[in-house]
Amino acid sequence: MNVVSSGSKGNSTIIWDENDALVVDFGISVKRFKKRYEELNMEEIPISVLITHEHVDHSSGLGAASRNLKADIYLREKTKLKMGLDSAFNIGDELTIGNFFIRSVSVSHDAVDPVGYVIENRGRKISIFSDLGFFPMENIDLVKGSDILAIEANHDTNMLKTGPYPENLKKRIMSHYGHLSNDQCALALGELSEQASQIILLHLSDENNTHEMAHNTIRDFLDNRNIKYKGIECARQLYGSSIFEV
Repeated sequence: MNVVSSGSKGNSTIIWDENDALVVDFGISVKRFKKRYEELNMEEIPISVLITHEHVDHSSGLGAASRNLKADIYLREKTKLKMGLDSAFNIGDELTIGNFFIRSVSVSHDAVDPVGYVIENRGRKISIFSDLGFFPMENIDLVKGSDILAIEANHDTNMLKTGPYPENLKKRIMSHYGHLSNDQCALALGELSEQASQIILLHLSDENNTHEMAHNTIRDFLDNRNIKYKGIECARQLYGSSIFEV
């Protein structure tokens, strides 16, 4: 099983084995996605798209993906109704696609029914949580033991507070329905990370964070508490992440 964050100023993570590909969110153009897909030599692998929530940076390419890639689209019923996607499939708590067993996990964000995903394939586990105001700690046992922990580290709180955003937007981002800060991400990873866990930091703000700040905050928090991890990488908005095989 392989995983890569695709980048190009939208949210999209590709997970695939030899038979099937899952795309978590489709906030990029089909042209950009096809280029990435060809680079990965995956043109013959059927695609299923899992949507976390309806915001455009996670869903703007859905219509084109359905038409041009013949991708099946899965999302929560309320999200489907909000977006008017009659041809999409509802996802409840669990779903099986090929060798992939997928759990959707409710999170807190200012969307109608946002989720994160925990995806397993033949004993390997990938957890993806982007766009959430706080981590749902009641799901620690479900997420713990992930080979890939892809979690939002959206902002440095001090940068956000002193930055150019209007006050109402700052309050939204820092609310329980907003986005995880570097410190909140570190706290969650302190409960979730294990020696085999590769950490991918997602959804970093260009205005209120830096890759160095996010990386160093999480690294220092884990190292100071002797919490093990395999590695830490920031997914870049333009270029995404490295390709990881698990």
